[in-house]
Amino acid sequence: DAATLARGQYLARLGNCTTCHTIRGGAPLAGGRPFVTEWGTLYSSNLTPDAAAGIGDWSPDEFRHAMTHGVSRHGALYPAFPFQNFQHLKPEDVDAIFAWLRSQPAVATPAPANRLESLAGWRPAMIGWRMLFHRPKPLPDDPARDADWQRGQYLVEGLGHCAMCHGQRGAWGSMEPMLRHAGGDIPGQGWHAPALDRDALARWTVPDLADYLRTGVAPQASAYGPMAEVIQSSLQHLTEEDARAIAIYLLDLPPAPRMTRRAAYPVERARNLVGVSTATLYATHCGDCHGSDGRGRERVYPPLAGNPQVVAADPVNLIRVTLFGAAAPTTAGNPAPHSMPPFVGRLPDADLIAILNHVRGSWNNDAAAITAQQLQAVRALPLE
Repeated sequence: DAATLARGQYLARLGNCTTCHTIRGGAPLAGGRPFVTEWGTLYSSNLTPDAAAGIGDWSPDEFRHAMTHGVSRHGALYPAFPFQNFQHLKPEDVDAIFAWLRSQPAVATPAPANRLESLAGWRPAMIGWRMLFHRPKPLPDDPARDADWQRGQYLVEGLGHCAMCHGQRGAWGSMEPMLRHAGGDIPGQGWHAPALDRDALARWTVPDLADYLRTGVAPQASAYGPMAEVIQSSLQHLTEEDARAIAIYLLDLPPAPRMTRRAAYPVERARNLVGVSTATLYATHCGDCHGSDGRGRERVYPPLAGNPQVVAADPVNLIRVTLFGAAAPTTAGNPAPHSMPPFVGRLPDADLIAILNHVRGSWNNDAAAITAQQLQAVRALPLE
């Protein structure tokens, strides 16, 4: 019925099904999008109702089993599919998603075969992986929490599968429960997803974070890279109530353990490199948008002063956005976003490094200086 289909569409959007199961420029939900791992490349499956290539002859029970147990009619699924999060979904929500998928146009295009190395390419090996690293368990039930917190937990830990990007992985790609929101590198994409907890999000309020999830901009930051894609294709469709619930839950998460690495050599502070020449470069190329005080322009140009992404221990996001540019997502709440222009090829490396270290060492920012080696390493990353 229409209500079930509408509910299924909403839930599928929040689960970001279309983004992961659509190749760039391809038919929606027909699969084939590559996911690069350290063991090779996985390709998302066809979720359209084609009987041969998709899920057209699947039963609701088969779909429910694949979603919540990570086992399809073809065998155990790889953990690139977030069944460890989807195990928490309510049966009626899974059924609504299945109904909506079955209502979409059928596409008779099979997904490419996975290209995995060694033991990882042998699907039965996933049974051993599950025995070592996956134990199904329900979400913790905390009756002392209100309905908004409970809903936020369901969306973050279940349907939204935030930990797939914002969590740190252990052995063989396993999900580390204590590090599920500690921040981590996104495999194959060359971006770092920041930590999500009340310390990492200390600059945020519930209204600002809820608005950011639906628009991609806030006084504290703008979304770029993979997060911009998630907001544009998925999170902008959140209801106000669900966006608020997610914000309430995230801002209540206890701080995750921070993984620190001791440098093998003395690390120079960026503030030691700030001077007249770096200030001139910054004023010439950055000051018009981000301001001489680094505060930017609210919901238009993100602030650089006090921005956790600017002073992050791993500066990959800052370097990447500076080199290649970036655009905030186009959303109903931000229909004409401003973009960051690319500086690669426009300035010599010495000037780029000087500007990067200026913003990492000015306005009470106090981060480690960026080196030429780090700049070159980011140049070699994939552009998607």
